[in-house]
Amino acid sequence: MYLFLIRGLPGSGKDTLAGRLKGTTELVQIHSADDFFVTHNGEWTKHPFETVYKFDPKMLPQAHKACQQDCDDSLEDGYDVAICNTFSCRWELQPYLDLAKEHDATVIVMDLFDAGLTDEELAERNTHGVPVESIAAMRRRWESEWTMYSPLPPWER
Repeated sequence: MYLFLIRGLPGSGKDTLAGRLKGTTELVQIHSADDFFVTHNGEWTKHPFETVYKFDPKMLPQAHKACQQDCDDSLEDGYDVAICNTFSCRWELQPYLDLAKEHDATVIVMDLFDAGLTDEELAERNTHGVPVESIAAMRRRWESEWTMYSPLPPWER
């Protein structure tokens, strides 16, 4: 069983890569914290018929918890899993690394970072309207060699 952690700035191609992974086998489940912000007729739902993306930064902790739970459920059911999140810092990867260990899954971290694009190009490409200023801030805090950084969130250090 595999857990693919696809990390990159908004617009770098995380969802595209995950779709290609899924295209190789039906045994890959794709999850993202962004899934939480998809609505159906104004109601929060995980698998809507008609979708609208409605981001609320105050709900980010719940969105990440929901993504972690989706990952846990899929691994428990025996699926390979691809998680598409920015994962700019090690501590953001850690809950998934822990889940992989718990389920004896092999972890493959796929680092797309910026796909060679500028912040402005990424802002134009990303599908969730992340502004260039936010992308620039994510770029500044990016931990390229993530294994060398603390697995603890900043508020626990």
